[in-house]
Amino acid sequence: MPTTTVGDLEVVWDVVGPERAEPVVLINGLGSARGSWYLQVDALSANYRVYTYDNRDVGETGAGKNSGRYGMDQFARDAAGLMDALQIGSAHVIGASMGGAIAEELALQRPDLVRTLQIVCSWAQTDAWLDELIRQWSLMFAELGPLAWARNSWLWVFTHRWYRDPDRLAGLVADVSAYPYPQTSDMFQRQCDAVIGFDVLDRLGTISTPTQVIAGTEDLLTPPRFSHEIAAAIRGAKLTQLPNVGHGMFWETPEAFHAALTEFIQGSPR
Repeated sequence: MPTTTVGDLEVVWDVVGPERAEPVVLINGLGSARGSWYLQVDALSANYRVYTYDNRDVGETGAGKNSGRYGMDQFARDAAGLMDALQIGSAHVIGASMGGAIAEELALQRPDLVRTLQIVCSWAQTDAWLDELIRQWSLMFAELGPLAWARNSWLWVFTHRWYRDPDRLAGLVADVSAYPYPQTSDMFQRQCDAVIGFDVLDRLGTISTPTQVIAGTEDLLTPPRFSHEIAAAIRGAKLTQLPNVGHGMFWETPEAFHAALTEFIQGSPR
């Protein structure tokens, strides 16, 4: 896979789609590597040049040379550095969960790189409830390991409907067990620390990029109140709520999710 030096990192990334098509950058969330976007890559790459990459402290990018604590602003600098190095220019940026938080920071730091902004099942300010949830997840990861944490997290990600097919759970367990680049407890802790310290709510009003905020009406992990807050803070932002789905809309109802993504891109000014 291609690798590009960005600061202290060797960022591993992929690109799929027509060379001259408009670029789309997908930013993944806490504990997730770029492969989690596989359905979106398949759906979007027919018409767009789709870039995915592994954040610092996850997947093939790994920890980098600097192992100190950092904030969400560092994730955004990593994204901007990669986009600059690859000469992507202004792209349609889509971030999910923690990736949405990174996308918010990216739009604030480098608006020149963000053609449209889509913030999916995310938040703008880590409140006391989310703070406690992330701290408990960090403890669970350290005590029980990545598979046990993943199985717990899926209960927050998927609705009861997803669990009706036992093959889905068995497939995810097999994928996590076989993944050759597991996240360590220290890596997960640093990502969690960035989540805990995140707060851009008071700055979102400066974003002028065309923005869509997408929420699942049954999201337990990042309840719709977070998305309402983001949409209210960004002038002109479109709030889209997908029914009968939660945090894992990208896998559970991909057709509705893809339609929301593409309709917004196509309807935004060029």
